[in-house]
Amino acid sequence: MSSPRFYAFDPRATRIALFVGACVLAVLTAWALADARAEGGVQAMARAGVSAGLMLTFLVSFHRLRPRTGWGVTVDARGVRVARPFSKKELDLHWGQIDHVRRIGRKGSVLALFLKEEGRVLVTRHLFARKAVFDELISALEDRLPPPRFDA
Repeated sequence: MSSPRFYAFDPRATRIALFVGACVLAVLTAWALADARAEGGVQAMARAGVSAGLMLTFLVSFHRLRPRTGWGVTVDARGVRVARPFSKKELDLHWGQIDHVRRIGRKGSVLALFLKEEGRVLVTRHLFARKAVFDELISALEDRLPPPRFDA
């Protein structure tokens, strides 16, 4: 592998779901505030606070998951560089640190990079815009590090 291959994160479906959820929570917050104002109930005020907090959490997540330059997974001759979904830090792994790679999860929608020193790095399918990009990343990693064989 001579040139680095970059697989960009672009979680469109997740961002759409977060935005729609934030909109629904905005309506629920307004409804709970109107109910609290009309009846003066503590429960309605608590509902408004919880739904407003969830709405803000959804909006922060929506913002943090926006596509950025250099945000994704890079596979090159030295190893694998994985950008963290909610931080600006990157995890730089050399080939010698990675024991094996494997799909995990019920539908195989999570790529697990198992490290030699008892750890793992998970990359989920929902971080990519298309399944084909995720499958291409898995194929590139499995070319370098084949999945382990299990005895029956």
